[in-house]
Order: sequence, then C-alpha cells, then structure tokens
Amino acid sequence: MAEPAVGPSNAVFGQAATFNTDVGFSLDVSPDKKAFTATFGGLEISLGPESTPVVTRMFSFTLPLSGVDYGAEIPFFVQGFVFCEKGANAHLVFSINDQTTVVDFPENSDTSFLQQLNYSVGSASEIRLTLILFADRDSKSKAQAKLTVDTIDTDAAKVRPESKAPTMS
Repeated sequence: MAEPAVGPSNAVFGQAATFNTDVGFSLDVSPDKKAFTATFGGLEISLGPESTPVVTRMFSFTLPLSGVDYGAEIPFFVQGFVFCEKGANAHLVFSINDQTTVVDFPENSDTSFLQQLNYSVGSASEIRLTLILFADRDSKSKAQAKLTVDTIDTDAAKVRPESKAPTMS
C-alpha cells in the first residue's frame, strides 16, 4: 500500500510545556507553532564499572496540541548517542499519551542514533511525552554503557492523514 501524501496540517503546539520533570531542557517552538525541538542538557545514564548493575533515568513533559484530526500521524524524532561494552545493554522507552515503543541497543553498540516514532493522534488535547533510559549488565560484570538523548523534535507540516501505516506500539 502506498503511503499517503504529506499535506498541509492545521495542527499546532502550545508555546510552552505545561508540565515537565526535573531535567534541564529547552523547548523551541516555531513561530507558526507547527514544529518544536526539545534540547536536553544532561538527559543521560552511565553504567560505570563500579555502579549498580542497572541504572535508570526518566523525563516527561506535556505540551498543548490542537487542530489535528483524530487518527492523523505525527512523526517524532529522537536523537542521541549510545555506547555499550560487551556484556552491557541500553534501552530507550518512548511514550506519547497511550502509545509506547522500546528501542534496544545491544552490547558493542557505539553510535549516534536518530529514531523516528509515529504518534497516531487520539482525542487528547496535549502531547504527554515520557522518556525512560536504562542500562543493565550482569551483576558480576564490569561492562560499561552510556545512553544520551540530545533532542526530540517534530514538524506538524509532516502530519500524515489517517492511514494504516505502522504506529508506535
């Protein structure tokens, strides 16, 4: 099945987060309110040789959303870096409202990443976005891992009308 054409959208985001947890970030909403970039200063986890075998970190924020049709898809892009030695793994859980996806980074990962996640709009009047970062290893291992999220961004001009394309699950 061919993907639907990207067309103009009336979707707009609020100018400021209405809630956010205690992680330093800046939110840049475009003048037309159709796009935003959240830039993080320190949203990361590190699994060091002497740390516990599991480390976690969570971040959430909400942002008003209006003018978008039920079932339309909004692409979100998460960018960051991951490093995992042999014997360690890292994981990114990304949730928007009632939709969640997990990205697993296996041992021997050492790369920047850009992950696209498609949010299928429901009836909510806001985006409730949550990230959970965690890394793990065997408790007898000294393997190290690091996972950093630098930015999350989206552009409502790229909203797809209701489709049967895969969404976050």
